[in-house]
Amino acid sequence: MYLLLVEDDQRLTRLLKHLLGREGHTVDSAADGLQARRFLAEGDYDLLILDWMLPGVNGIELCRAARQAGFSSGILMLTAKDSLDDRLQGFAAGADDYLLKPFEPPELLARIEALGRRIYLPLQENELTVGDWTLDCAARRLQHRNGSESELTQREFQLLELLMRRAGQNLPREVIFNRVWGRDQTVTDNTLDATLHLLRKKLTSMDEQQPIQTLRGLGYRFQAD
Repeated sequence: MYLLLVEDDQRLTRLLKHLLGREGHTVDSAADGLQARRFLAEGDYDLLILDWMLPGVNGIELCRAARQAGFSSGILMLTAKDSLDDRLQGFAAGADDYLLKPFEPPELLARIEALGRRIYLPLQENELTVGDWTLDCAARRLQHRNGSESELTQREFQLLELLMRRAGQNLPREVIFNRVWGRDQTVTDNTLDATLHLLRKKLTSMDEQQPIQTLRGLGYRFQAD
C-alpha cells in the first residue's frame, strides 16, 4: 500500500519507514500537520498513519480536515493518550483505528493489515488477474495462462501491481515514482527505466506479446487485450 506517515519524532519515523518498507509498503513521511496537508492534497494514499501530538496542526485537527476534504482512505492514530474520552475524540474526528504508544512493531503491522482487509478488500486479494496474466501478491510471482512463471523483485512487483490494478489506464511517470518509491526517495528517470526494462524482459520471456505499453510523453499502461 501507499502510506503517509505523519510523525514529528524523526527517530521513530526512520524506524517505521524501514519496517514498513521491508513489508513492501511505499511510505511518505511528514513531520508536521501543514506538510501532511500538502502531501494529502497531492497524493493518492491508501492509509494515513497519524500521530496525535504534532507541531502546528495536531493530529485530531488534521484527521478532521482530511475527512472534510474528502479523504476516504483509512486513518490509524498513534498516541500516548489512553483515556476513553481521547479515543472517542479520535474516532469522532474520523479515525478508523487507534494504537497506543509505545507499541510493538508486529501490532502496528497487524493493524495496518486489518485496515487493508476491512477498508480496501478489493485491493487486498491474494491474486490479481488481468487477461492471461495472474500476479500472486503473497509470493510476488507472476504467472501466465500458458503455465510459465517468473519471480519478481520487490520493486518489480510494486510496479507491476500498480500497472495491473490500473489496467487500461495511463499512469504518468510522476505517479509511478510516488507510489512505487515514495516522494521521500531520490529516484532518477534511469531507475524507473532500468526497473521497467528488467520487468519487461521477464514478461517477454513468458509471452512474446508485451502488455506494458509506453505512451510517449504521457506514461505507461498495462494492456492485456
